Amino acid sequence: MDLSAINWALVITILKVVLMVAGLFALFALIGVLLNLSKVLKNTSATVVETNQTVVALRGSVVPILDKASVTVDAVNAELLRVDAIISKVEAATEKVSHTSEAVAGVVSTPVDVVAGITDRLRRGWKTRRAEAEDAL
Repeated sequence: MDLSAINWALVITILKVVLMVAGLFALFALIGVLLNLSKVLKNTSATVVETNQTVVALRGSVVPILDKASVTVDAVNAELLRVDAIISKVEAATEKVSHTSEAVAGVVSTPVDVVAGITDRLRRGWKTRRAEAEDAL
């Protein structure tokens, strides 16, 4: 094949046409991609707007609930302080009752111990006399 016999002008013209067709395909593909991208952005924008509306609605209902919860927690804390004061008073009263019962037990047990000691001595004395009386018989 003789390269000089090739009509280079025709080859260049054909290559230009092929490149133009390829360029048009690329342009249509790019347009298609941009159209799909615009649809995605439109859907994303709608989702963001809807999410924003939902957040605004939630914020409107959540803030009063949080305020009520804060008031409730404050009330519970106040009641806990009251209960703590009551428990402290009960502990103090229990301690006083304990000391009093120990004192009463000491006061009551001393005479009982004395009476028990006297009773024990009398019983031993009676045993001794009985044994002497039996020995005498």
